[in-house]
Amino acid sequence: MAEVVIIGKPNVGKSTLFNRLVKRRKSIVDDVPGVTRDIVRDVVKIDDGSFYLVDTGGIFEKPPGDLEEKVREKVLAKIKSADLILFLVDGRKNPTSEDHHIADFLRKFSSKVLLVATKVENEEAFLEVLPDIYSLGFGEPIPISAEHKRNIDVLLDKILEKLGELGADMSTGFSQDDAIKVAILGKPNAGKSSIFNMILGQDRAIVTSIPGTTRDSIEELVEIDGKKYLFVDTAGLRRKSRIEKGSLEKYGSYRSVDALESSDVAVLVIDSTEGITRQDQRLAGLAERKGKSTVVVFNKIDLLDARREDMKKLEDEFMEKLYFIDYSPVVFTSASEGWGIEDLIRSVDKSYKSYTTKVSTSRLNKALEKFLLVSPPPSKKGKKIRIYFGMQVDIKPPVFLFFSNKPEDIPRSYVKSLQRMIRDEVYHFTGAPIFIRFKRSKR
Repeated sequence: MAEVVIIGKPNVGKSTLFNRLVKRRKSIVDDVPGVTRDIVRDVVKIDDGSFYLVDTGGIFEKPPGDLEEKVREKVLAKIKSADLILFLVDGRKNPTSEDHHIADFLRKFSSKVLLVATKVENEEAFLEVLPDIYSLGFGEPIPISAEHKRNIDVLLDKILEKLGELGADMSTGFSQDDAIKVAILGKPNAGKSSIFNMILGQDRAIVTSIPGTTRDSIEELVEIDGKKYLFVDTAGLRRKSRIEKGSLEKYGSYRSVDALESSDVAVLVIDSTEGITRQDQRLAGLAERKGKSTVVVFNKIDLLDARREDMKKLEDEFMEKLYFIDYSPVVFTSASEGWGIEDLIRSVDKSYKSYTTKVSTSRLNKALEKFLLVSPPPSKKGKKIRIYFGMQVDIKPPVFLFFSNKPEDIPRSYVKSLQRMIRDEVYHFTGAPIFIRFKRSKR
């Protein structure tokens, strides 16, 4: 599928345009320069096909630090592989030295560059700076205002026309709708982006030792052994009390929760050198409450000395601190060394299969009948509680409905017993939470 890349200096409006074209708020937008760090990509659908639109970090003429330099390197690499480049400049001001710096680099790719003047809400201001914008050497700019939807249709027509001239592939490819959606979650610096990159086999997400490098949720559609996946690398989630009010980190936190809510499988990445923390427990609890299947990953296992003994300790810690999702597969990885990624994919498949499995009513009630003989519901105030029969009424997650004479009096502890009965006697549902509901029956 054709790839259209948005390029420009920091804070020129790249993410605002990206969100406008993909028709959802996917890239973080803020007035602070350098908000976008990773490559953010989504599909723009058109009548006869579609293309990938790519939002990139702003290119600093002189990157102030290592992180900005990494952003710059990724953007320059993306320019080389792009089918079409949208070079954005501010349509209210004369081009800056950073604009000219980017223009000099793009000159060798001029045949696939469209010059776009953004933030053009005032026609007179735009006409005043138009001659200087022409001096960049990419012809007549397309004036737009992404925020006010001005000329967006004109820009889209120009993109399609240019892609056609270049002979770019605008076939649809496979859809997100038929892919297993996997959200990679964890605390900052647990190794989520490294695992994401190992799965993809490319440096899609920026990896540094700086906690909180990833701000946007980064998606990638991939096919592995004939199965389609949508992997989402999320921003590291910290406790709300530790996120500064009004900071950019809050946006990444919102995106991470959105990614979890849209997922089928939540992969919880834990730093093996730290063990399971309170925040890891909170994330696991959030995934369970949202009804998502889960895989627990202990990453950085290569940094532990007595690896086999340490793995046993981590498994024991998992059973002690994450007992409420003890049905989850546990995987040990070293993203830096490339260990355990195949086990992770197998565990994702297993959890997804459980997440989408529906058992027969006859099988469930045969197991229920035996269970009730040994463990009937406790009486309340001398009155017997009876459970007559049950059925599975939903998947994603699996939901079971049981009919009883006193559904409101069934204690939580007995619900847990029913869940164990289902896993032990009906189907294991590895990786998937089980929800149980009750309904009154007048038998």
